[in-house]
Amino acid sequence: MTNSIEAVGEKLAEILTSYLKNNWADSPSSNKTITAATNMVTELQLDSFQVMEFMLEVEDHYDIAIDLDSLSNIHTITDLAAVVIDHQD
Repeated sequence: MTNSIEAVGEKLAEILTSYLKNNWADSPSSNKTITAATNMVTELQLDSFQVMEFMLEVEDHYDIAIDLDSLSNIHTITDLAAVVIDHQD
């Protein structure tokens, strides 16, 4: 399956927006506009539990498994998109 980083990034931004609105509606992050350039830690201030829950949703959506080594280098949605594409190949 071939996807561009931009297309995957847009989809991941949609998934993260939905995840935050459905699971963390009281969080200030749930009302922020999320783009491919959004930094999940510094801009959204997601804690490790939220990041892991979101990663599970991403893994389920794309039917992939993202290893912990890859997670340590992910800061933005674009970073995550590159990892998703890499794991699909």
